[in-house]
Amino acid sequence: MAELSTHDPLAGIPIDRVPPSSHYGRPGTPGATARLVEGLALATLVARKGQAPALGRTLAATFGVPVADAPRLSGTAPSFIGMGPGRWIALAEDAALATRLREAAGSLAAVTEQSDGYIVLDLAGPKVEWLLAKGALIDLDTSVFREGDVATTVLAHIGVTLWRTGPESFRLLVLRSYLAAFCRFLVASGAEFGLRLDVRG
Repeated sequence: MAELSTHDPLAGIPIDRVPPSSHYGRPGTPGATARLVEGLALATLVARKGQAPALGRTLAATFGVPVADAPRLSGTAPSFIGMGPGRWIALAEDAALATRLREAAGSLAAVTEQSDGYIVLDLAGPKVEWLLAKGALIDLDTSVFREGDVATTVLAHIGVTLWRTGPESFRLLVLRSYLAAFCRFLVASGAEFGLRLDVRG
């Protein structure tokens, strides 16, 4: 078997392990940072047939924010991320989130607790678009993918949902079982610019 290059930022890290929190690649100020976000509850809402408009009105009345039935971010506490027609994932620092959503939605939607199923990552920095472009199948330039826009897509063969949170920042949802593989993609793609990875839980 060929030896790994000494320049390989993943050298010596088992393929099934999450790379440790560290600075990878180019020294100095990192061009991108990736941080694991802890303490968020997640739940999916899927409107029952024909009930998406009524569900949107109910959520807006309950949580005080219009909820777009579109690939857009709505609200902050909780945040509703449009993942498809009549389908959202909600995030909040609220352990009772799924219960609150079930109470609000009633018979209008199916609500499923997802806090253990996904991890949330914040990516930021002047080179973050360049990093993501190495694995993305969509155009993430600010001219077409604006703040609050959401996409459910594939990055480096891994399914993700991501949305732009600022001119140089994104938030991503990744299935927890893919955390090691996705972080390896981030390290391999971000080392060119310098990547600060923070996955301490």
